[in-house]
Amino acid sequence: MSTNGTRIKGPVQFDKVVWGIFLVFLVFVLARYMQWGARREILATIRIEFLTGGLVIIASLVQMSSLRAMQEGSRRVYMMIGALLLIIAVQVPFAANRPIASIVFQDRVIKFAMLAFLIAVQVRSPKAMRLFVAAFLLSMLYITQESVQGLISGGLVWQNQGIMRLHGAVPMYAHPNSLGGVSASVVPFCVFLLPVVKRLWQRGALLALLSTSIICVVYSGSRTAYVGCLAFVLGWFLVSRNKKRWVAIGLVVGTAAMLALPDDYKDRFLSIGGEEAEGHSKEARLQILDDAWQIFTQNPGGVGVSSFTAVRQQMFGRIQDTHNLYLEVATNLGIQGLAVFLGFVWVVSRRLVQVRNDLARRRDRLQALVKKKAGGSRYRKALEGEASDLDFLLACAQATTFFIIVRMVVGLFGMDLYEIYWWFAAGMAIALTEIADVAIRRAKVLEERITGSEPDDSVLGGV
Repeated sequence: MSTNGTRIKGPVQFDKVVWGIFLVFLVFVLARYMQWGARREILATIRIEFLTGGLVIIASLVQMSSLRAMQEGSRRVYMMIGALLLIIAVQVPFAANRPIASIVFQDRVIKFAMLAFLIAVQVRSPKAMRLFVAAFLLSMLYITQESVQGLISGGLVWQNQGIMRLHGAVPMYAHPNSLGGVSASVVPFCVFLLPVVKRLWQRGALLALLSTSIICVVYSGSRTAYVGCLAFVLGWFLVSRNKKRWVAIGLVVGTAAMLALPDDYKDRFLSIGGEEAEGHSKEARLQILDDAWQIFTQNPGGVGVSSFTAVRQQMFGRIQDTHNLYLEVATNLGIQGLAVFLGFVWVVSRRLVQVRNDLARRRDRLQALVKKKAGGSRYRKALEGEASDLDFLLACAQATTFFIIVRMVVGLFGMDLYEIYWWFAAGMAIALTEIADVAIRRAKVLEERITGSEPDDSVLGGV
């Protein structure tokens, strides 16, 4: 292994990224999350998502043969992806509403699951991860700032359940709960990436996204999103190293926020455990939960994909869906499906936590060398560069873990089984596992070079 004064080179390298295909992949990500097809007729006509996604899928299948051997942790995630897809597929032909089940399986389950595969194959280096996360967060910034503009102009705000609620500008985010939920989900990325980005404009962009996301959460009036954000804040406190400082800052920020918050939204938050200003949302939800439990106990094997509403109408004459992720899984996929889904979430979450811990240990060792100015000027930039990569990957693992936590809490009040969130998290878990393995080995080799405990070439593969 040699240095050029900037970064280390040698056989311990990340998988090659085919940048032409990767750029098409980024276009697909932007088109998917910004909903280009819903904004421009010509993009809908050419089916921009299908066109770019199909091209990247074909290229990814070809690229798979040139990738390094898969890590054991990635295999476990792939196995759970396969198990979840299988358990959903089995419920399609036996669904109470087979036409709807087929449409949902093809248009949502299969298409969204492809995102996990594309992330796993295309995002194979720290640079690729940076660009992918940037594309994802840029999409979220566009969506949230669009709603903030609609809040200012009044074009995306109208009364619902006694308060003025903010909506999204495109169908996927149109409902206040959808806008609030997706906004709450990106807060962990803003929080954990902010300390590790170096450039001023990057920090400015993250702060802008954090601001627009919080505004969307508050003015959406979504109690689901409120609870999701509270879960994140609690989790963030628990993992904080300096809890006293965290509490002090949190009290100041929280007090200022409560003073600035309009009374309608304070009351909306307090209505989680009290009376609503208007409507009977809570009573309706309690009725849904009771109906869902009865349907589940009478059909423990599941009523089929997206078939709860059809069965509920037949049994009770009511048509609203479960408004609860766990009862959605249980009623649609049965007890076996609930077990597989929870196993899927557990494996993905555990993988992310393990990646985070492995990266943190190696990062701390490199940072200690940086502080000691070990290796002199020859290795300074190499040390800083590798430590920066580890820092960024660690932040992504932490953010994705909390992304899952937010979605699981939001799932107490919403139906997300057939949404893209789970596949995004699974793809991130695989990509981070593979990138972290190489990043940690590179950091280890660099440390051994600097400290004089360099292994022989047979161990390093001829470095």
